[in-house]
Amino acid sequence: MYDIVTFSYLLFPLCLLFLGNKKTDALSVTLTGYGIICTCFLFFYKSIPRDLTSYFQTFYTFFEYIVFTSIFWTILKTKRIRQFMVIASVLFFAFQMFYVFGGHVKRLDSIPIGIETILILIYIISFFFTVSRGSEPIYNHYAFWISVGILIYLGGSFFFFILFQNLSQAEIKAFGELTYVAEILKNILFAVALFIYSRKSFEHQKKKPDSVPFLDMI
Repeated sequence: MYDIVTFSYLLFPLCLLFLGNKKTDALSVTLTGYGIICTCFLFFYKSIPRDLTSYFQTFYTFFEYIVFTSIFWTILKTKRIRQFMVIASVLFFAFQMFYVFGGHVKRLDSIPIGIETILILIYIISFFFTVSRGSEPIYNHYAFWISVGILIYLGGSFFFFILFQNLSQAEIKAFGELTYVAEILKNILFAVALFIYSRKSFEHQKKKPDSVPFLDMI
């Protein structure tokens, strides 16, 4: 199951490749980088020296947080929520540095993961509130599928990560399989979001008129 999770992240660059989306915009670059980096991280994670795993876990948590936050940053253009994102991100990063370099990470950075989950949930709720006021059905928006994927992923792993320090190895192995399922579902829904996004971009380009019409001056 771990290997399936690892290579499921390649869905993002593969989707962009086969959908023929040549546009190097924020979402395409973000999810392509996210997919490649997560694949490499999970592939090499088991070979990381034991005394360095806490630093790699901290990096992964913050990297994941930044990816999710950057997606909602492009959608949520309200000044107040963007200010909150900046302040929350700076404080979250500072807390992570204190947490990891203070030697508080034992088996997993459970508390930073819990804070990440709460912050991302706030951004998702803000997105639902913003988009629900529009006329277009919310499921037609690519970020709806990203939001659902994140909710499944965070909801399926939140309590597991929070209670991780108190679980036995047998319990970690048993419940860990469930988090893998949630992560795979998240990646599939992210791929659906990329399909919707690419289709919308293609339709927009087809409808876009020429900016400078040809004028016969003779």
